[in-house]
Amino acid sequence: MAFNIYYINYPKVYEIKMMFDNFITVAKEVQKDTAGNASAHLGAKMGLGFLKLFSGEGNADINVGGSASKKVLETIEIKTTKSIILSDVVDASKNIAQFDNTIKEGELVLINNVQLSLENEVELRTVKLFTSGAFKNLSVPGANGFDITNLFNSMFKDYAYKIKGVLVNGNDKIIIKIPVTFENEFESSYNVDDLFIGKVSVLGIYKGTIKIDQLGNTFQYFAELGNMQSQLKKTSEFEEIQESQYPIEQPTYKEFASSGDNSLYHYIDLLAVIQNIHTTK
Repeated sequence: MAFNIYYINYPKVYEIKMMFDNFITVAKEVQKDTAGNASAHLGAKMGLGFLKLFSGEGNADINVGGSASKKVLETIEIKTTKSIILSDVVDASKNIAQFDNTIKEGELVLINNVQLSLENEVELRTVKLFTSGAFKNLSVPGANGFDITNLFNSMFKDYAYKIKGVLVNGNDKIIIKIPVTFENEFESSYNVDDLFIGKVSVLGIYKGTIKIDQLGNTFQYFAELGNMQSQLKKTSEFEEIQESQYPIEQPTYKEFASSGDNSLYHYIDLLAVIQNIHTTK
């Protein structure tokens, strides 16, 4: 199967490939050798007489002797690329069109014709703003030279794209994570937005069903902690100016929750996102 790679977690793919067989062909020699013999000698003795010629009196000797040979030697070098390593893992995966009771946790699966979308777009754009260098050399008053850029970098180390997908049947939904490295996360100069154009294939390890809220990270933790403290502060200030005869409505919030809905998603421990290529060869 021919395919184009949008994203690959190469260390994971390489380790799984080595579990199947721990060798990679880098050269191949093809040798062809053919041989045969072919020669003939025919001798005939006939009488000189006219009548003997027509009577068919004669003697024939046949001998097969000669030789011919052909040898072809070819050396083929096979390049080890990400596509070749990934191809072996793709061939070993289970191709599925929908999730049912036959799919077990830990199974290597390939899901074709998936429409992807970004779940945490607002949050992601905020992170990209901080990591773009816009706040470089920013100093905080009274912080005694505290480097806020290093603080941001530490918070974003475990940040990831949260990407949702809908299968071709329109009912089953998946969710995957792609770690944000802020440089070269994707292959061939693609970016995350390219994954949402058309349908792609997702290769990974099935991990069961989860809710998006279960996919947390350090940035989200502190953002929601700050939001919770802000709401508590507003409530405290509101209580100070309200008359006791009016009931105070307490703020409702879910601690440390992401922006996700309450739907169940099939979580795929992602190995690669690829685009199948249809060729005439």
